Amino acid sequence: MPQDQIIDDDEADTCPLCIEELDLQDRNFRPCPCGYQVSAPGPAPKGRHMLMRTYLQICQFCYNNIKTNPTMNGLCPACRRRYDDSTVQWKQISPEELASYRESQAQQAKRKAAARQKEMQKREADTLSRKHLAGIRVRQKNLVYVTGLAPTANENQLAEQLRTPEYFGQYGKIIKVVVSKGRDGTHNHQSVGVYITYARKEEAAQCIAAVDGHVNGDVRLRYATTTKNTRVRNLL
Repeated sequence: MPQDQIIDDDEADTCPLCIEELDLQDRNFRPCPCGYQVSAPGPAPKGRHMLMRTYLQICQFCYNNIKTNPTMNGLCPACRRRYDDSTVQWKQISPEELASYRESQAQQAKRKAAARQKEMQKREADTLSRKHLAGIRVRQKNLVYVTGLAPTANENQLAEQLRTPEYFGQYGKIIKVVVSKGRDGTHNHQSVGVYITYARKEEAAQCIAAVDGHVNGDVRLRYATTTKNTRVRNLL
Protein backbone atom coordinates (compact mmCIF):
# COMPACT_ATOMS: atom_id res chain seq x y z
CA MET A 1 0.00 0.00 0.00
CA PRO A 2 1.21 3.49 -0.73
CA GLN A 3 2.40 5.39 2.29
CA ASP A 4 1.91 9.12 2.76
CA GLN A 5 5.07 11.22 3.08
CA ILE A 6 5.45 14.55 4.80
CA ILE A 7 7.77 16.78 2.79
CA ASP A 8 9.86 19.72 3.92
CA ASP A 9 8.08 23.03 4.57
CA ASP A 10 10.20 24.83 1.98
CA GLU A 11 9.19 22.32 -0.68
CA ALA A 12 5.52 22.48 0.32
CA ASP A 13 5.52 26.27 -0.07
CA THR A 14 6.84 26.13 -3.65
CA CYS A 15 5.10 25.23 -6.88
CA PRO A 16 6.89 22.15 -8.32
CA LEU A 17 6.44 23.42 -11.90
CA CYS A 18 7.50 27.08 -11.83
CA ILE A 19 9.39 26.87 -8.49
CA GLU A 20 7.69 30.07 -7.32
CA GLU A 21 6.52 30.57 -3.77
CA LEU A 22 2.85 29.74 -3.17
CA ASP A 23 0.69 32.45 -1.70
CA LEU A 24 -2.16 31.67 0.67
CA GLN A 25 -4.72 31.25 -2.13
CA ASP A 26 -2.43 28.92 -4.06
CA ARG A 27 -1.91 26.77 -0.98
CA ASN A 28 -5.64 26.20 -0.69
CA PHE A 29 -6.22 25.67 -4.42
CA ARG A 30 -7.05 22.10 -5.54
CA PRO A 31 -7.30 21.98 -9.37
CA CYS A 32 -7.58 18.18 -9.66
CA PRO A 33 -9.35 15.51 -7.57
CA CYS A 34 -6.10 13.55 -7.38
CA GLY A 35 -4.54 16.29 -5.28
CA TYR A 36 -1.47 16.16 -7.53
CA GLN A 37 -0.06 13.09 -5.76
CA VAL A 38 3.29 11.90 -7.04
CA SER A 39 4.41 8.37 -6.22
CA ALA A 40 8.07 7.57 -5.71
CA PRO A 41 10.05 4.63 -4.25
CA GLY A 42 10.45 4.73 -0.49
CA PRO A 43 11.67 2.61 2.43
CA ALA A 44 9.95 -0.75 2.84
CA PRO A 45 10.37 -3.98 4.80
CA LYS A 46 12.99 -6.38 3.49
CA GLY A 47 11.91 -8.18 0.36
CA ARG A 48 9.06 -5.78 -0.44
CA HIS A 49 8.77 -2.75 -2.68
CA MET A 50 6.82 0.24 -1.41
CA LEU A 51 5.86 3.53 -3.01
CA MET A 52 5.87 6.75 -1.04
CA ARG A 53 3.09 9.15 -2.01
CA THR A 54 4.07 12.81 -1.91
CA TYR A 55 1.45 15.57 -1.97
CA LEU A 56 2.50 18.54 -4.05
CA GLN A 57 0.63 21.72 -4.88
CA ILE A 58 0.76 23.67 -8.14
CA CYS A 59 -0.05 27.36 -8.35
CA GLN A 60 -2.99 28.93 -10.19
CA PHE A 61 -0.68 30.42 -12.82
CA CYS A 62 0.66 27.00 -13.85
CA TYR A 63 -2.87 25.57 -13.80
CA ASN A 64 -4.12 28.25 -16.17
CA ASN A 65 -1.01 27.89 -18.34
CA ILE A 66 -1.55 24.14 -18.70
CA LYS A 67 -5.21 24.69 -19.59
CA THR A 68 -4.89 27.60 -22.02
CA ASN A 69 -1.43 27.33 -23.55
CA PRO A 70 -1.68 25.75 -27.03
CA THR A 71 1.64 23.99 -26.53
CA MET A 72 0.34 22.24 -23.39
CA ASN A 73 -2.05 19.26 -23.35
CA GLY A 74 -4.36 20.49 -20.59
CA LEU A 75 -3.77 17.36 -18.48
CA CYS A 76 -2.89 17.07 -14.81
CA PRO A 77 0.87 16.38 -14.57
CA ALA A 78 0.18 13.67 -11.96
CA CYS A 79 -2.85 11.61 -12.94
CA ARG A 80 -3.13 12.80 -16.56
CA ARG A 81 -6.81 13.68 -16.06
CA ARG A 82 -7.95 16.60 -18.19
CA TYR A 83 -8.32 19.75 -16.13
CA ASP A 84 -11.90 20.93 -15.69
CA ASP A 85 -12.97 24.09 -13.88
CA SER A 86 -15.99 22.26 -12.51
CA THR A 87 -13.76 19.96 -10.45
CA VAL A 88 -11.60 22.73 -8.97
CA GLN A 89 -11.84 22.90 -5.19
CA TRP A 90 -10.96 25.63 -2.76
CA LYS A 91 -10.03 24.65 0.74
CA GLN A 92 -11.54 26.81 3.45
CA ILE A 93 -8.90 29.01 5.08
CA SER A 94 -9.07 28.80 8.85
CA PRO A 95 -8.18 31.75 11.11
CA GLU A 96 -5.22 29.75 12.39
CA GLU A 97 -3.89 29.21 8.86
CA LEU A 98 -4.34 32.89 8.05
CA ALA A 99 -2.51 33.96 11.21
CA SER A 100 0.28 31.44 10.58
CA TYR A 101 0.66 32.63 6.99
CA ARG A 102 0.85 36.27 8.02
CA GLU A 103 3.41 35.46 10.68
CA SER A 104 5.49 33.51 8.17
CA GLN A 105 5.34 36.38 5.69
CA ALA A 106 6.38 38.85 8.39
CA GLN A 107 9.35 36.68 9.36
CA GLN A 108 10.43 36.37 5.72
CA ALA A 109 10.18 40.12 5.23
CA LYS A 110 12.23 40.64 8.40
CA ARG A 111 14.94 38.25 7.20
CA LYS A 112 15.07 39.90 3.77
CA ALA A 113 15.29 43.36 5.34
CA ALA A 114 18.11 42.19 7.61
CA ALA A 115 19.97 40.73 4.61
CA ARG A 116 19.53 43.98 2.65
CA GLN A 117 20.74 46.00 5.65
CA LYS A 118 23.79 43.76 6.03
CA GLU A 119 24.63 44.10 2.34
CA MET A 120 24.20 47.87 2.50
CA GLN A 121 26.51 48.10 5.52
CA LYS A 122 29.09 45.99 3.70
CA ARG A 123 28.98 48.27 0.65
CA GLU A 124 29.27 51.36 2.85
CA ALA A 125 32.27 49.85 4.66
CA ASP A 126 33.93 49.04 1.32
CA THR A 127 33.30 52.58 0.09
CA LEU A 128 34.77 54.12 3.24
CA SER A 129 37.78 51.82 2.98
CA ARG A 130 38.42 52.87 -0.61
CA LYS A 131 38.06 56.55 0.30
CA HIS A 132 40.50 56.07 3.17
CA LEU A 133 43.03 54.35 0.94
CA ALA A 134 42.63 57.04 -1.71
CA GLY A 135 44.02 59.61 0.73
CA ILE A 136 47.02 57.52 1.73
CA ARG A 137 50.27 58.15 -0.10
CA VAL A 138 52.84 55.39 -0.29
CA ARG A 139 56.57 56.03 -0.61
CA GLN A 140 58.01 54.06 -3.53
CA LYS A 141 61.51 53.02 -2.52
CA ASN A 142 62.60 52.33 -6.12
CA LEU A 143 61.11 55.54 -7.57
CA VAL A 144 63.16 58.75 -7.42
CA TYR A 145 61.70 62.18 -8.03
CA VAL A 146 64.19 64.78 -9.30
CA THR A 147 63.52 68.53 -9.29
CA GLY A 148 65.63 71.57 -10.17
CA LEU A 149 66.78 70.40 -13.61
CA ALA A 150 66.75 73.09 -16.31
CA PRO A 151 67.50 71.21 -19.54
CA THR A 152 67.61 72.62 -23.05
CA ALA A 153 66.73 69.29 -24.73
CA ASN A 154 63.21 68.07 -25.36
CA GLU A 155 61.52 65.46 -23.17
CA ASN A 156 62.53 62.38 -25.16
CA GLN A 157 66.14 63.49 -25.53
CA LEU A 158 66.34 64.36 -21.83
CA ALA A 159 64.92 60.98 -20.80
CA GLU A 160 67.50 59.13 -22.91
CA GLN A 161 70.29 61.36 -21.64
CA LEU A 162 69.43 60.75 -17.98
CA ARG A 163 69.58 56.97 -18.53
CA THR A 164 73.26 57.07 -19.54
CA PRO A 165 76.10 56.11 -17.17
CA GLU A 166 77.24 59.75 -17.14
CA TYR A 167 74.02 60.65 -15.33
CA PHE A 168 71.61 58.58 -13.29
CA GLY A 169 72.38 55.33 -15.06
CA GLN A 170 75.63 55.03 -13.10
CA TYR A 171 73.74 54.15 -9.91
CA GLY A 172 71.88 51.11 -11.25
CA LYS A 173 69.54 49.65 -13.82
CA ILE A 174 66.85 52.16 -14.81
CA ILE A 175 63.44 50.72 -15.72
CA LYS A 176 61.73 53.92 -16.76
CA VAL A 177 62.27 57.67 -16.98
CA VAL A 178 59.32 60.08 -17.14
CA VAL A 179 59.76 63.81 -17.60
CA SER A 180 56.88 65.97 -16.43
CA LYS A 181 55.49 68.26 -19.10
CA GLY A 182 56.09 72.00 -18.99
CA ARG A 183 53.12 74.33 -18.77
CA ASP A 184 53.96 76.10 -22.02
CA GLY A 185 54.84 72.91 -23.92
CA THR A 186 58.62 73.47 -23.82
CA HIS A 187 61.35 72.92 -21.26
CA ASN A 188 63.78 75.60 -22.48
CA HIS A 189 65.21 77.35 -19.42
CA GLN A 190 62.46 75.92 -17.28
CA SER A 191 62.83 73.67 -14.24
CA VAL A 192 61.22 70.26 -14.80
CA GLY A 193 60.40 67.24 -12.67
CA VAL A 194 61.71 63.78 -13.52
CA TYR A 195 60.58 60.38 -12.25
CA ILE A 196 63.26 57.68 -12.40
CA THR A 197 62.31 54.09 -11.69
CA TYR A 198 65.18 51.81 -10.68
CA ALA A 199 65.09 48.04 -10.73
CA ARG A 200 66.06 47.84 -7.05
CA LYS A 201 65.34 50.09 -4.09
CA GLU A 202 69.03 49.98 -3.06
CA GLU A 203 69.96 51.62 -6.36
CA ALA A 204 67.45 54.40 -5.76
CA ALA A 205 68.83 54.97 -2.26
CA GLN A 206 72.39 55.20 -3.63
CA CYS A 207 71.29 57.72 -6.26
CA ILE A 208 69.59 59.98 -3.72
CA ALA A 209 72.55 59.83 -1.34
CA ALA A 210 75.05 60.71 -4.10
CA VAL A 211 73.17 63.45 -5.97
CA ASP A 212 70.71 65.20 -3.65
CA GLY A 213 72.11 68.67 -2.91
CA HIS A 214 75.67 67.67 -3.88
CA VAL A 215 75.85 68.14 -7.68
CA ASN A 216 73.99 71.42 -7.76
CA GLY A 217 72.21 73.20 -4.97
CA ASP A 218 69.09 73.52 -7.09
CA VAL A 219 68.88 69.80 -7.94
CA ARG A 220 67.00 67.88 -5.24
CA LEU A 221 66.12 64.20 -5.09
CA ARG A 222 63.63 62.32 -2.95
CA TYR A 223 61.53 59.20 -2.99
CA ALA A 224 58.38 59.62 -5.03
CA THR A 225 55.04 58.93 -3.37
CA THR A 226 51.93 57.52 -4.99
CA THR A 227 48.35 57.11 -3.88
CA LYS A 228 47.46 53.70 -2.48
CA ASN A 229 44.77 52.94 -5.03
CA THR A 230 46.46 54.12 -8.23
CA ARG A 231 50.17 53.41 -7.68
CA VAL A 232 50.83 55.86 -10.49
CA ARG A 233 50.15 53.35 -13.27
CA ASN A 234 51.29 55.81 -15.88
CA LEU A 235 54.74 56.07 -14.30
CA LEU A 236 55.58 52.55 -13.17
